[in-house]
Amino acid sequence: MQESSLRDQLVNTKENIYFGFVVLFSILTYIFFAFSIVGLIIIGILILLSVVLHGLMMGGIRRNGVKISEKQFPELYEKALKTARDMELKSMPDIYVIESQGVLNAFATRFFRKNMVVLYSGIFELIERNADKEVLFVLAHEFAHIKRKHVIISFLLLPAMWIPFLGNAYLRACEYTCDRYAAFYIQSFDAAKDALTMFAIGKELYPKVNQEAYMEQLQTEHGFFVWLNEKLSTHPHLPKRIYALSRFFSEESTTELKEPKGKVWLGIIGAGVAVVILSAGAFVGIKVIEKMDFWTELASGIEGATPLMNAASENDIETIQSLLADGVNVDEKDSEGSTALQWAVYNSSIDAAKMLLEHGADPNAIDTYEASPLINAVYNDDVEMAKLLLENGADPSYKDSEGNTAYDYAVDYGSEDLINLLKQ
Repeated sequence: MQESSLRDQLVNTKENIYFGFVVLFSILTYIFFAFSIVGLIIIGILILLSVVLHGLMMGGIRRNGVKISEKQFPELYEKALKTARDMELKSMPDIYVIESQGVLNAFATRFFRKNMVVLYSGIFELIERNADKEVLFVLAHEFAHIKRKHVIISFLLLPAMWIPFLGNAYLRACEYTCDRYAAFYIQSFDAAKDALTMFAIGKELYPKVNQEAYMEQLQTEHGFFVWLNEKLSTHPHLPKRIYALSRFFSEESTTELKEPKGKVWLGIIGAGVAVVILSAGAFVGIKVIEKMDFWTELASGIEGATPLMNAASENDIETIQSLLADGVNVDEKDSEGSTALQWAVYNSSIDAAKMLLEHGADPNAIDTYEASPLINAVYNDDVEMAKLLLENGADPSYKDSEGNTAYDYAVDYGSEDLINLLKQ
């Protein structure tokens, strides 16, 4: 393949396809946010937070990192400068090297209209082993992100990044593009493969790796979770990146490899079935729990709850009316001496309380804690319930085991509305 033809094909086809989807989704999201005050505030907060956090990080890197220049590692700088010019970058990005404690990584960024590339020291140390080309590949890869404006548009595309499969698919396509750019402009396909292999096994052992056997792991190491791991990642798996470069630069001499999809489809189908079963099980479980009124009894911790009490707690007027019509005792009590009216008070079920009082419920029924419905209404800070009880004969002068009236508790809780109500 001729050089001019290669240059025209450096951009991965999927990058442009996914770019269209993520731009459309992101623009629609921003338009949606822009139509509300809350949305504008959220956008403003995200922008401010992003700028501040990014500024703090880059401030530390700019001061503590070693900046590569004509005076600092000039030989590598000259090579990087030539690569940037060949790529037709408008200006040479600032290059910083930071201590990484063995971690191998690099990234491109932009801050206040200045492009920057940060290289971890674990990679930069390769220049001491005459592996300048591998280091240059990593730098050129980051230059490519700048060339393709991936850094500039990252904020525009932020909403789409919330969708794992869509946002990550676009980012993976960008990685393929940048690998091609880097290998093409450093003019060393071998250095590109070595650099990617280094990310897999480290800078000590990568020269000893059989890259053909490593690429064959695309066929031997497969399955649903392998597939899902990549789909949720911003970077393609490393043997896949090496294979993609091999097919692009040396298709004739690269054995075609195909990832088996059988287990992937079985996994997808199995996961779908599991989701359906779990969802159905959860739905049935919730319905059963609701039917048994399990949550009401569990939350209250009270034994002996009757259908009338459960209906009162849920403000279920129809059930209350039906039970009372069947002759259920309106003042029946549970194991803690609470009546259905007390249950209505506990749960602020005002309609249920009205009906129970209309059918003769005792407004002064005392539970085993010697609390009256009126005192419990004060506990709940429920003015409407307290007023209803007073209108139906609740005794505001009743004292519990502590010698306190409902008015005393209202004073303790500082509830002005209840204090004024109980003063009358």
